[in-house]
Amino acid sequence: MPLGAVQSLELLTDAAGSIAFGWIQERVLYARFDGRLSADLGSAFARRLGALVEPVDSLKYFADARCVQSYDLLARSAFVRVLLAHRRKFEVLELLAPLASSGPASRSMFESLGSSATITTDAEEFELRLFAVAPSARWKLDAKLDARLALRTPLSR
Repeated sequence: MPLGAVQSLELLTDAAGSIAFGWIQERVLYARFDGRLSADLGSAFARRLGALVEPVDSLKYFADARCVQSYDLLARSAFVRVLLAHRRKFEVLELLAPLASSGPASRSMFESLGSSATITTDAEEFELRLFAVAPSARWKLDAKLDARLALRTPLSR
């Protein structure tokens, strides 16, 4: 299978949060964050994200965090370290943030990653950009993802 090729989404969860992620089209990586993101969950995701990004030359990354209620700062730091380590590979960095976390500090942190980084709180705008890059995502990210999130499995350490 070519690097960055489409696979089924992976799911990491713990008692309070979950992250579904994977290649939704060749070289288009998608992640959806829900609930409360613990340090353990964030670190596990950062390790997987680094492993997915490492072998590819370039990618477009779309992160849907609209359903995040809170996150541990260690989780955020682990995520940002991966983005910074591979900054040149990200042709596109799109983040759909919850209204509560879209203030100047969050915007500044994300946009400091480069001109390819965009943060929005407008779900429709985010989805339009995602579907323009990955048209088949419209069908891949339907209710099946929501059903999988309802069937949480514990985070393995």
